[in-house]
Parts: sequence; structure tokens; C-alpha cells
Amino acid sequence: MHAPSVATVARTCPACGELAPAGRSEVRARVPPGTLSLDEFTLAWASSSRNDCFFDYCRCGTCGLLYNTEYADPNVVDSSYSHMDDNTAGVPRELLAATQRRYLEALEDLAPLEGTYLEVGPDVGLATQLAVEKGGLTKVVLVEPNRDCYADLKRITTTTNSVIVASVSDLDDSVQADRLVLIHVLDHLTHPRQTLEALRRRMAKGGLILVVVHDESSLLRRILGRRWPPFRLQHPQLFSRQTLPALLESCGFTVHSLRATANTSSLRHLVRSGLSALGAEPRWIDRVPQCGVTVRLGNILAVAKAT
Repeated sequence: MHAPSVATVARTCPACGELAPAGRSEVRARVPPGTLSLDEFTLAWASSSRNDCFFDYCRCGTCGLLYNTEYADPNVVDSSYSHMDDNTAGVPRELLAATQRRYLEALEDLAPLEGTYLEVGPDVGLATQLAVEKGGLTKVVLVEPNRDCYADLKRITTTTNSVIVASVSDLDDSVQADRLVLIHVLDHLTHPRQTLEALRRRMAKGGLILVVVHDESSLLRRILGRRWPPFRLQHPQLFSRQTLPALLESCGFTVHSLRATANTSSLRHLVRSGLSALGAEPRWIDRVPQCGVTVRLGNILAVAKAT
């Protein structure tokens, strides 16, 4: 008897709704998910180092978005996320916070962090904590599906009026956010347009949104080809300097800033990630120091205003 395979669903373009393009995929995986059993798929999803297995990426002929025209069934996705490794495990918290601080500073270039702060996917709350410490927020609303993070999030927000919910659909209609933050969230969503539209309805006019995503048009992606780490099971679509602003503008936002970002991490983590992308992880890796290094890793940041 054969082991059960992964259930999948067909997708139209998640940005513009165009039917899937015909013809060869632009980026093809070395190990197609369809060749794996469900257990093997779960293991591949959980691995923070493996990126040779992903759904093929095609480019929309209308808006140019690079996306999976076939993706795992929602029930499979939910189950797989519960087994996923932390891809920043072992990186000192203060180094991770340095990257989040630069993200928030990009938002503050346009206006102070004040009023109601809404963050989707805060995880353990690195950016949330920095925002709360600024002292200008009157309310913090967090959308985090992983309930294991709630203890950390509640601790961070004890000094502020706060609400934590599991999904955007759980948000009260009365929420009118002045600042909305999505850091490496939009490229994980199976329905990014619907989510952005739902969030726009919960924003005050003139409120600001900060979005950070991987940039599939980056130089690093062109150099690494299909070995570029963001080509992985968790990303049903990947954005570029053209497709991210286009989606934001079509959902009721005016883009004011678009820039490449820099990440601060440990030298050990960067060396391990780089070698993993090449299919190697030598035994001497744990002797590489944990000193902080700031580099560009092919990510972009957009700040836009709700219109």
C-alpha cells in the first residue's frame, strides 16, 4: 500500500485573480512535493535548512507576480506549520532585534509610532516590544495564530491596552489601526489580497502600513537561482519591487517608500544558511563566532498610507 500523498489545490493569481499561465514553470524544485508522502512532506516543511523541495513557481502574465499555481491544501498547511523549526534559532535576541528596529525606523521616517498599533504575525514580539517601548501607543492589537507565543506577547504588552487574536477574521470591526505592521507575513499567506483588503477596512484613513517581504527580483536571487533560500514550501508567492507596490496600491494604499533592507544576524547563522543553500553543513560550523554581521539578503520594505 502506498503512503498517502499531499493533498493540493489549484490557484489563480493571488494578486490579480488571473488564471494560471500555461507552459513551463519559471522556477522548478529539485524535489517536487508531489513525489513525497504526507510524512515526508511534513519533514521537508519542518526543516529550516532544506530548500530543495517546494511547489513550482510560475509568473502571472497579467501582473507579473511569481507564485505557486498549485499549493498544499489548507489543512495540510495548518498541520505543517505546527511542526516547523525556528529558522533563527541560536541567533542572539539582540541581533534579531537590531533588524526589527531598522524596520520600525523606516515607518517612523514618515510619522511617529502612535495611536493604535496592529501587527500581523508578531511571533515572539521582537518588533512589538520595540514599538511599545517607544511609549506613544494607546492600544496594541496582535494577530498571531501560534498560541505558544501568547505568553511572550502578553508579557510585552502589560503596560499597554492590548488584544491578541488568532486570525484577521477575529478582529473586532471597531479596530481602526493607525500603524499596521506585516514583517515577512505577506509571502506566507495563501490569500494576500483578501487579507490586505480586510486589514485596510480596519485602518484609520491616513494610517501607515509597513510591509517586509523577500525580493524575488534581487541580485542574490539571480545569483543563487533555485537555491535562493526563500524558494521553499512556506512561500506560496514571492514579491518584487514591481509586484509588491502594485498589490498595495490596488488594495487602497499609496506607497511612499520602497527600499532594500539589511539584516543583522550572527556570523555563524549566516555561514550555516549559506552552506545549507549549497547542500553542505560541515562539522566545524559551531566554531564560527556568534558576532553580529549586517548584510543585505534580498529583502525589501515598503511603507504606504491608507487612502
